[in-house]
Parts: sequence; C-alpha cells; structure tokens
Amino acid sequence: MAENPSVARFLVSSDQPLKLTMALPLAELIHQALVKLSNGSCVFTGCDNSHIPLKGHKHAYILCESNQSQENGSPGDITHVTIFSSSGFSSHDQNVLQNLKHIYGANVPDIQLSLMRLGHPRDFVGTDPDSGQCPLLAKSRTWISRMPFVPVRHPKVTRAGVPKLDGRGLQIDSPEHELRRLLRLDGFPEPSAVESVPCTSLGGHNAYWASFQILREKNNEPKRAVRRVGYGFRIQFSEPVQGPMALGYAAHLGMGSFVADEDE
Repeated sequence: MAENPSVARFLVSSDQPLKLTMALPLAELIHQALVKLSNGSCVFTGCDNSHIPLKGHKHAYILCESNQSQENGSPGDITHVTIFSSSGFSSHDQNVLQNLKHIYGANVPDIQLSLMRLGHPRDFVGTDPDSGQCPLLAKSRTWISRMPFVPVRHPKVTRAGVPKLDGRGLQIDSPEHELRRLLRLDGFPEPSAVESVPCTSLGGHNAYWASFQILREKNNEPKRAVRRVGYGFRIQFSEPVQGPMALGYAAHLGMGSFVADEDE
C-alpha cells in the first residue's frame, strides 16, 4: 500500500505581502482554517476524538518560509508555507489541504495559498527553493534558527539565587539546556556544538528575535509563553540529520524552526 504523503508545500501570494516576522499569526489562521475545513481532523487539531491532546508531536506543523531567491514579493516576505505531519495525511486530509486556498484575518492581509506538491521530506531535500527544495526539510550537519526559539521553562536557581547546573555546566532549564532537552525528546542525536545567534537574515538585513511576533492570540486575548523572549542557535551534529526541526513554545506553528546552514 502506498505511503501517505507527510508534506504539503504551498506558494504564498498577496497584494500586501507579509514579513516572516509575522509568521505566527499567519500560521495560527492557517491552523484554524484547517481545523474548520477538516471538520476537526486530529492531524490538524492535535487532539483525539475525546479532545485529549495527542502524544508524540505527530499532528501537523505549519512552517512559514522566506526564501530570498524567489522573485515574488520583497526580500523578507513569506514566500512559502510547508505543512508537515510525521503520521502522514489521509485521503481526507489531502482533500482538505487541496482546498486550503485563502487566508485572512484582523492582523493578516488576504493571503493566497497555492498547493505546489504533496510528498515526503525526502522529496524536498536541499536548500534551493527555485528547484523545489525546502531548507526546512534539508539534510545537514548544521542547523540555524530561522524563527525565534521560545523556551517553555524557567532557568533553575537555588533558594540563594545561585544557578543550578547540570553535568555539562549548563544552567538547568536555561535556553540552551531546554533546546538540548527538546532535541532529545524529538529523537535528534546529541549536538556536538551549540552556539547562540542574535538574529536571522531577511533580505540581507538582520532581523533580531525581538522583532518577531511571539504571542499567540485566541479570542482576542494574547496567550503568553512562559518566557516572552526569543533566542537563536546554530546547532552542529556529528552526522547529517533530516528536517524539519521546530522546538519550544508554539513549535507546531513554526516557532523555534531551524533551516539547514547553506554555508555547510
């Protein structure tokens, strides 16, 4: 029996292009549209029929891209949206994805989505979007933050205010410690090196993590992360690993996503 596709990749167009710094509210609207169009399919809701959250991060990730090599829009605009689920998309879910065409909301202009292809991560390996490749789905030893990583835990300290350290000398539940913990939980190997990066490049200009929208909105009320500060990292592995890689708060909406380092 044929394997169900696990990736849907869309081309984004709009009369008022949206910057990658506003990817979170767009991903939130896409999520809401998928839930509605699918009549509550668990791969899009993230819950089973009893409304119990699914385990194992098998429901869909909605990952926005800004690919500078594309001619549509200005540098830094969202050019693609990639939707991924490790459990695959059923025939019903595939029909839903094919009908996902128009997104709009209070803080997001009218966005047109054109489904380019359904497939698997192996079909999109590489960092050249003009060739149909997706930097989020590449295979690489080095990965670098594209969207800010927002930890879900507070760094641990003693009652005297002294940082609690692990065997490596990292403060427990500090951003790097949390990053490494979540990598393990997602099945990635132990990194050989992790270094902090202050920003990503959008159209040749530095976009610092503080410039990104990192709060979700629900019923017009912000749903705040435990920590409202975003961080970035360059992660080195001893062997190439396959994307996608998205970690931390709102990871299923693209926060904490990484791309393969093109300089490798």
